Amino acid sequence: MNNVLITDEEKLLLKNLARLALEEAVKNNKKLSIDPSKLPKIFHEKLGAFVTLHKNSKLRGCIGRFEPDQPLYEVIIDMTISASRYDTRFRPVSEDELESIDIEISVLTPRRKINSVDEIVVGKHGIYVVYGNKNGTYLPQVATDMGWDAKEFFRSCCEEKAGIAPEHCKDAELYVYEAIVF
Repeated sequence: MNNVLITDEEKLLLKNLARLALEEAVKNNKKLSIDPSKLPKIFHEKLGAFVTLHKNSKLRGCIGRFEPDQPLYEVIIDMTISASRYDTRFRPVSEDELESIDIEISVLTPRRKINSVDEIVVGKHGIYVVYGNKNGTYLPQVATDMGWDAKEFFRSCCEEKAGIAPEHCKDAELYVYEAIVF
């Protein structure tokens, strides 16, 4: 998977980092401050990631960054805060919700342009669709969770997520990527 390897211990550390960032943001209205010198090497890599918040198994926020100019640990902190406060589909997470919030992290591989929906491997690929100034993405787990095939995965991302008119979806640029989800 494009040489991105994260151990189980590192995954646990990232989830703990996200939890601390969430609590610091919600309880104290502050960004978590940590000593990066004690973090594993992979945390210093410039990798994209999405942070997804669930409350009682329902989506409560999801924001990410594909090509960051900062290390993974900062992306996780920033995207956790963004998912909890700035996902416009939801009101900000409140302190009384913290106990019921589950955090899912998706560390991304670089995007790769493809020429056809037929190249999408459902359950493996996330997609990113661009047409003019409109764009949208779905993480790999969305197609599986929704029971979609590649064509429905693309159609929904293009029309519903990106807001691209159905007649323009065939002309949209299409990219795939993979994610380590935990």
